[in-house]
Amino acid sequence: MLDTAASSRRALTKGQRTRERLLRAAVDRFGAQGYRATSVSQLSRDAGLTPAAAYAYFADKDACWAAAVTADLDDLAEQITARAMSSSRPLYELMSLLVQGLHDHPLARRVMVEGTPADLNLVLQHHLFAGTTSMVARGLRARQALGVLSADADPDVLARGIETVMFSMVLSTVRAGLDEEPERIASVLEVLRLAVGGAPNPEEIIGGASPARA
Repeated sequence: MLDTAASSRRALTKGQRTRERLLRAAVDRFGAQGYRATSVSQLSRDAGLTPAAAYAYFADKDACWAAAVTADLDDLAEQITARAMSSSRPLYELMSLLVQGLHDHPLARRVMVEGTPADLNLVLQHHLFAGTTSMVARGLRARQALGVLSADADPDVLARGIETVMFSMVLSTVRAGLDEEPERIASVLEVLRLAVGGAPNPEEIIGGASPARA
């Protein structure tokens, strides 16, 4: 069978492969040591480059940090999103898998535990959360069209509120070390379920029009 990942790597230019190698070194080093304890010189050595060469790919350490965080979140999203969206309870599954998945992504976990407001904003803007907001808004509009959700409700406002609650739940769970208490996530999602009109009705289930289900 053709190894698509290897094929994709071969399709990259030499410069792109070098940037990818530096980026992967940054994900590993930042994940192990954090931002302050890591230098561009260390990242360069890990990638087999000189510091001058590293600056050809990232303007400074901040830019490298942001790119590394985004790359690790991309990998985490790829790992969990399809599984969560195929679940009968996608929001519950997404939050649970996200909390569990952070154990395999030290940089993403470090950002959630130790990150500055700017770092956390980077996470919140990532499609792992922003994409969920769009999905929930679509589901809420479908519920509204079926008369399940009040006509005077604003799906976009509700979706942003649900995004904020989800992010806060994941953040507090990871920071407080509550990873082994899944009932907390279930309890929060029960509140969200009631806020959007309760469980899916038969029409929603048949039509598959309820991404807002918890």
